[in-house]
Amino acid sequence: MALHVSSSSNGKMDASAANEETLDERSLYAMMEHDRIEADSRPNSIAECYDQNGDLDPNLHAQFLDKEVELDDAERNHFQALLDRLEWEEEGRWNVGRAAKKARSRRRFKNLRPYFFDQNGNLKHLKPMETVWCIVHCMNDREQPQQSKLFAKFRKRFRMPHEQFLELLERVKVHGLFARWTRRDASGSPPSPIGLLLLGSLRCLGRGLTFDDLEEFTATDEETHRQFFHKFIECGETALLPFYVRMPKTADQFQTHRHEFNVGGLWGCGFSADATNVVMWRCQHNLKQAHSGFKSSHPTRSYNVCVNHRGRMLSSTTGHPSRWNDKTLAWFDDFMCGTHKGKLLDDSTFDLLYWAGEPGKSDVLREKCRGAWGLADNGYHRWSCTQAPGKVHSLVIDQRLSEWIESFRKDVECVFGTLKGRFRALKTGIRLEGPVAADRMWLTCCALHNWLLEVDGMDVEWQGDCGKNDTEECRRLAPFAIRRLNNNQLQNFGSREHENEACENVVLARRRDEDMVEADDAIVSNIRRDEAGRIHLNSLSYFDFRHRLVEHFDILHRHNKVKWPRREKQRNPTNNQT
Repeated sequence: MALHVSSSSNGKMDASAANEETLDERSLYAMMEHDRIEADSRPNSIAECYDQNGDLDPNLHAQFLDKEVELDDAERNHFQALLDRLEWEEEGRWNVGRAAKKARSRRRFKNLRPYFFDQNGNLKHLKPMETVWCIVHCMNDREQPQQSKLFAKFRKRFRMPHEQFLELLERVKVHGLFARWTRRDASGSPPSPIGLLLLGSLRCLGRGLTFDDLEEFTATDEETHRQFFHKFIECGETALLPFYVRMPKTADQFQTHRHEFNVGGLWGCGFSADATNVVMWRCQHNLKQAHSGFKSSHPTRSYNVCVNHRGRMLSSTTGHPSRWNDKTLAWFDDFMCGTHKGKLLDDSTFDLLYWAGEPGKSDVLREKCRGAWGLADNGYHRWSCTQAPGKVHSLVIDQRLSEWIESFRKDVECVFGTLKGRFRALKTGIRLEGPVAADRMWLTCCALHNWLLEVDGMDVEWQGDCGKNDTEECRRLAPFAIRRLNNNQLQNFGSREHENEACENVVLARRRDEDMVEADDAIVSNIRRDEAGRIHLNSLSYFDFRHRLVEHFDILHRHNKVKWPRREKQRNPTNNQT
């Protein structure tokens, strides 16, 4: 019987023979090269490098060293060729009688779609254009009013009004990062609907869904959603963040952020600062030590944020290890450091009131200052531009200001709660790998947060309404931080007798503060004035400016000019708040 060999078998045998010949040639060439180097005229030992007088010849010694290196290389090549031949022989014996693997085409992600039953009961693939998301939200002609239940549900599910979603979709279509989803691929297949991918990214931020969950909703593979989401948060960091999170650098830009603080008697103040942590589930092993703080058992990323009283973010740092404290984070905050050093908002001016003589009986004068300051907690530096609530008080006027500051700076805590409630992914933890993706995700959420404030009309200046500061009305309308005080010292809160008694202890309290030893320019003042006589805020120490601020707030309180800012109610809200 004749033996028939297929053409494919002949091809494999030819390739195997060629491989064997190549290995033999390599081994033979390496051996011949070693013999050639060993037989040349250069010295073969160190003894041949000495001349007739017994001195070492440097040229012969150098030739000997070069020859040793070349011999080592030739031996290494020869042994490597022998090892390759042995491995090839072992592999050939192992694969004898085994069928070769069939060549398979690479599976495409676009073909991984869910199934559904049609009207006839036949099982069919679900196309992305046939999903509910695409039909209702991407192909909707917007004939329904914006106050309809459908658009209210859209705002609740995707954390954005439908009109702003269409605006964001137009931005995404023309951005260079998303060019691959706006044209056909190399095989001529149409791209995945970019509107569905954008809806998936918003749902992932808003409710913390996984990419596998998005595949069920959009009939588009999770890998496609993952790639699009990374491009989306990169666009949020580079395009949306500079447009919606604008750091004030001049007095005109800072003036609107001072309105609510001016109403509350904190003249010149314009921001509140604090830091928050976000869990990072997929942290690299070499970064877990630095990202493991005392507030969470999991690795977290810290972000320092400055906001105004309306909840608008003025600046946000990129992420830093959660083991760093607030003082370290402040050095990496360009807005706080720029304000402290006078590089930002140095042209902003404000006045501080003070008594010309005895408190309560003399005239009220004005001290002109320039610069900006904000509210912070006691974990930050003792800078004049970062005033924090006091811990120990000997005067009622000092305690009143501390409690007032404590109530005012709750705005930044409310922003953190709103941000993590609106974008659930920040509360449950970021599941993207690496700190770069986590920072981009945080900054994208900050930009969307400010955009939604503008859309909802919550970025306008608030009104102030607190009435007169008599005893009963202060107990009824003062913030909770003040109303909760039940000690005997404050039973007569706001009475003139208690005010006069407290003013007599001002000198003693100032002496007590001067005896304290604090860092961060808390004690030493080097007062500088400009040509118009205004005091530079960063030239004052923390306690010097605090004493002036306490006296200023006491005067406003005595003259019934302290008000609590309140947001003006919207008569015709356009969208539900999320």
